[in-house]
Amino acid sequence: MPKHAASARNSRSQPAVTAAALVALMLFVIAMIASYSGAFANPTLRHLDVAVAAPPEMLEAIKGQDALAVIESPDAARVHDLVYERRADAGFAVGPDRTLTVYVAGGGGRSVVTAAESVGRALAAETGLNVAIDDVAPTTPADPAGTVEFYAVIFLSIGASVGATLLSRTMGATRSPRILGLRTLSLAGYSALLAAGVTAYVDAALGALTGHTWQLFGALWLYAMAVGGAVTGVAAAFGTVASLLLTLFLVIVGNAAAAGPVGRPLLSGFYRLFTHIVPQGSGVDLLRSLQYFGGNGASTPVVTLAVWAAVGGVLAAAGALVRLRTADSNLPAGM
Repeated sequence: MPKHAASARNSRSQPAVTAAALVALMLFVIAMIASYSGAFANPTLRHLDVAVAAPPEMLEAIKGQDALAVIESPDAARVHDLVYERRADAGFAVGPDRTLTVYVAGGGGRSVVTAAESVGRALAAETGLNVAIDDVAPTTPADPAGTVEFYAVIFLSIGASVGATLLSRTMGATRSPRILGLRTLSLAGYSALLAAGVTAYVDAALGALTGHTWQLFGALWLYAMAVGGAVTGVAAAFGTVASLLLTLFLVIVGNAAAAGPVGRPLLSGFYRLFTHIVPQGSGVDLLRSLQYFGGNGASTPVVTLAVWAAVGGVLAAAGALVRLRTADSNLPAGM
């Protein structure tokens, strides 16, 4: 084909490619707006696990509220412990002085605290009780809204996914166990660098998540490995398009489902379901458990993130094995 003909064809197709890219970008922006507005714009209490130590008539009144799931408790001390152990989102206990103590956990999300206090004050008004608020897991002065862990996780996602993609590009396809090993070590090292940088900022520089430096670093490293490993594994096994689709899903749905500015009890059923699945939800949950709850509730998010990282590793190994076998089958007979 003459050079001028190829150049003319390219010049004619360039506007179409540009238009398609701009439309795709517009759809991405709309999807982000739809996802975030659906999750954050109109938070409504949908399901709140509450520990309750109260007289029978008040206990029945609380059980009658659709949004509340009651855990009956013998006394106020047990209510306090259930909230701190993350087995309940909030708690109500009626004392002998006719005071309703509302146990909340600031570290679990300010929106959840506000919702629990609102329910408690309404109950007290109906029964003529005084109200006292007890925050069993208060946030730090540098993070009064308890959202730094959310922002740390979602922006770490960007670094982990983009870094994994760059490593895939620069190191090439995983065509042998050696390259797979080098890619895994590189990803682990890069994840450690990311985790160290974020830890240094939110702990030492910002002073928001303090007192648990090594635990914080470990959680962020595991999270970066989960996201980066998943992106790498999907790319190795199914190709670049599948990896891009996974990244878009994590950005559009995962970030909104992470239960950051709006806690899990206020999310719709759709986002509340994905909170337990996407790495962002587990990352936020893990940071909160370590920072505010003495490690209570940390086991489930650790397992979830480890599964994401492990599945990514398995997919990467499978992709390398397929490429190796394909290369062997293409060799001339006798070689």
